[in-house]
Amino acid sequence: MKLIKKQIPLAIVFITGVLTLVSYYVPHKMSVNYIETINKWENIVVAFAFLLGLVSLFFSHYNKISRKVDGWGYSIFVFIGFLAMVVPALVSQGKQMTDTGFTALGWSYKFIYTSLSGTMFAVLAFYIVSTAYRSFRIRSLQAFVLFIAAFILILGKVPLGQIIWDWVLGWTGRGVNDVIEWIMQVPAVAGKRGIMIGISIGAIVTSLKIIFGIEKQYMGKD
Repeated sequence: MKLIKKQIPLAIVFITGVLTLVSYYVPHKMSVNYIETINKWENIVVAFAFLLGLVSLFFSHYNKISRKVDGWGYSIFVFIGFLAMVVPALVSQGKQMTDTGFTALGWSYKFIYTSLSGTMFAVLAFYIVSTAYRSFRIRSLQAFVLFIAAFILILGKVPLGQIIWDWVLGWTGRGVNDVIEWIMQVPAVAGKRGIMIGISIGAIVTSLKIIFGIEKQYMGKD
């Protein structure tokens, strides 16, 4: 039993992980074919995982509705929203536009999905402002630099801010848009690349831990 539940899955992960890793550095037709096959299997697994997650989501909200727990009314809109997009998509065969105008899917996407997305982002704006207020409390040099950069970006996005910049710092010969462009192209890009390097290193370490059997959470509690 231990062989079936632990050793065989670890062996499959190790062999597949090593072959996939090596294939990216071996310029051979077999390596290319192997990567293409793995990508196809990955798409199949993702499709089944999406289906499993969708079924799990429906069961979860169905249980909330049947037990009438707090907020169960919102669960009804999960099914309504799903049907409002899936049924028009099936009827329109995935097309949003025709020669005569919007299809049912196009109408649902523009007047339902887009409107709901805009509403969600409008609500998120209040949380962003609250988070920004807490983040911009100047308690260190790093927080001060973050505050100055954010203040300049905000200042350059409104006409009044540009007027203030020209009145106070116009003698420098640099407009606020020039400073914003420099911030976005130099410090912001450098910080973004540093974050991406850290994420890449973390992904590599996690992958190696899974391949060599150090990380075993994907196998369950047993």
